[in-house]
Amino acid sequence: MNKKELEKWIKAYESGAEVYDIIHEAYKDDILFYEREAQKAKGKVLEVACGTGRIYLNLLKKGIDAYGIDISKNMLKVLKEKAKKLGLKPKVKKADMRNFRFKTKFSLIIIPFRSFLHNLTTESQIETLKNIKRHLKPGGKLILNFFFPNPEIILNTYGKWQKIRDVRIGDKKFSLYAKSYLVDEVDQIVEFIERLKKGRKIYWEGKFRIAFIYKKEFELLLKMVGFKKWKVYGGFDYRPLNSYSQEMVWVVEK
Repeated sequence: MNKKELEKWIKAYESGAEVYDIIHEAYKDDILFYEREAQKAKGKVLEVACGTGRIYLNLLKKGIDAYGIDISKNMLKVLKEKAKKLGLKPKVKKADMRNFRFKTKFSLIIIPFRSFLHNLTTESQIETLKNIKRHLKPGGKLILNFFFPNPEIILNTYGKWQKIRDVRIGDKKFSLYAKSYLVDEVDQIVEFIERLKKGRKIYWEGKFRIAFIYKKEFELLLKMVGFKKWKVYGGFDYRPLNSYSQEMVWVVEK
């Protein structure tokens, strides 16, 4: 991703800060999992791509010594506003997951909600993993999750608008729609479009891109970076991974 493309992506991502919590408020499957893993770490925790604090603020509530980074200043602004209302003091900063820098090292680094997939090239994926490894203590862990590319979903839904659910903003009700499609079949790049609509009028539209990563691909990336020990589960309840319909949850040890 060149500088121009990155700036375009950040601009699109920034525009979603005002509606991010409204769109994703129903997704809570991963919160308890990451809270539990952060408590087990017994040390400093870093959340990469912390967004508006959906998980990060819960870590602070639990008394965890948590830091956070995100590439969006607007997302971090929302996080800080929410933290102030809760009486919490966040330690977050604007940074890119490929090249962030901290003087401290962490017992645990997490990348929830499939955010690692925003690395669209192999080079970016490797840069991110190398940077994370550099910031982990010996024996520290990287934990992240992303979906297994599902051929049934690709065949049945890609290129078609899907109504996700109804959402409320103040006293008004909107409908959330989404569409996804492969914009680059060779490099496995997918674009997602989300729209909040009231009738035919579009209230908000956001676009973002991710890269498909299969299980064997990610294992090769880990090996290239120098990680030697990991487990991959098929969900946040630690069940075995045995189907492409499951979420891949990776626990990687330095």
